[in-house]
Amino acid sequence: MSAAQAADGREEESMSTRKKGAAAGKPARIETKPRKLTHEAWLKEAADHFGADPMGWKFVCPSCGHVASVADWRAAGATEGEVAFSCVGRHLPNAKNIGERPGPCNYAGGGLFKLNPVTVSLPNGHESDFFEFAPAEGGAA
Repeated sequence: MSAAQAADGREEESMSTRKKGAAAGKPARIETKPRKLTHEAWLKEAADHFGADPMGWKFVCPSCGHVASVADWRAAGATEGEVAFSCVGRHLPNAKNIGERPGPCNYAGGGLFKLNPVTVSLPNGHESDFFEFAPAEGGAA
């Protein structure tokens, strides 16, 4: 997919997320559908939803639903490779176990459970799986 094709897509197709109702005081679960993007299209989508500064880009953990920004991972001491790949809870005290809500939790994207729904084709020819973008603030995704 070229940048022009990504730019031409409708917003409802760009982020395949929807919220399910919250129960018993737990945060709403954000349902995601697996999808595949080029690195260029992924970067464009992030900038379109959150602005040009990557520190403000937000992602939702597919295990616990915790939303964290790139700045949150950095503040917690995570490496660049852990951002949107493993829950920020892995670097925080008292992280919940995988699947416990509300998070953050100890989910690792490269572990036994591979829940990361967004596959990004990287410029080096490899692919990597990431968390879905969080809904953009001030509106639905």
